[in-house]
Amino acid sequence: MITIYLDHNVIDKFDNGKTAYLEPIFANKEYQAIISIASIDEIFRGGNQDRSKRNIESLKKLGVKYIHSGNDELHMSIDELDYVNIHAKWLEMQSVIAPLNSSLFLFFSALYGRNAEEAYQNMECAETDKVNWIKKYSGKFPKLQNQVQRILCNSEERKQLVALKGMLPFTTKEINNISEESIFWTCVDKLKNADDDNLSLIGHHIQNEIENEATIEDQLMFVLNWLNLFGYYPDKLAQINKTRSNFYDALHGTYAIACDGLLTLDKNFAKRIAAAMRALTLKTTIGTDANELLFRITQGRI
Repeated sequence: MITIYLDHNVIDKFDNGKTAYLEPIFANKEYQAIISIASIDEIFRGGNQDRSKRNIESLKKLGVKYIHSGNDELHMSIDELDYVNIHAKWLEMQSVIAPLNSSLFLFFSALYGRNAEEAYQNMECAETDKVNWIKKYSGKFPKLQNQVQRILCNSEERKQLVALKGMLPFTTKEINNISEESIFWTCVDKLKNADDDNLSLIGHHIQNEIENEATIEDQLMFVLNWLNLFGYYPDKLAQINKTRSNFYDALHGTYAIACDGLLTLDKNFAKRIAAAMRALTLKTTIGTDANELLFRITQGRI
């Protein structure tokens, strides 16, 4: 069976018929459509009940299944969706996780803002909120407790990140013409080989951090964050709503790792996630058309 992870824009477009061609494709038992908790969040967080109902009906028509962390948190499991309790479970999750997400969105929108002083202040507020959240829920998420001290020691790093955008030894136009296969490590090598010692240190830091990340999902998030900072097919991340969308793109990517393919209608996201997958030599195939995506996956299996 070939598993295809669906970005949420695919579901939205199915609602209005623009991706109706998917229904007969996924009626074929050789292909399985997959979504995750990130998809569930996108269904409900806008508060539009009519849209949510349409999304749910689309999921049923496409026969989607739900991917999530297994009991050991190191492997993924795929199950049927619990349509009866789906909204109640989302509300329960949001009551805990929403404040943390808000701090993340504030942090990254501040990073990409134009006013440096305002960026420092907003990033500081975001990190304070994050620390308070971790302390409050340390019993529920014990692994996060280790992040508190690191956050408190990172004020200088945050200033360096803001300054870095104007120091990069390459331009957005330049790197957007580099192939997905090599874009990430090309940028890292340019940093490592830069005349500026600080840039060189950052390049080596990026490589070391990837090697030290605990999971492949963490590695993917790390690579995607740096591709954003490099300016590779960028979103307008100074806007919080764009930061939120960008974050969910990355989250979808972490679940798509366990699937054969990822289908998205966002061409910029397709470029970024393909570049991140290739940087980490992951096998998930990325596409913006299901037929073409399935063709490439099946050809790769021959």
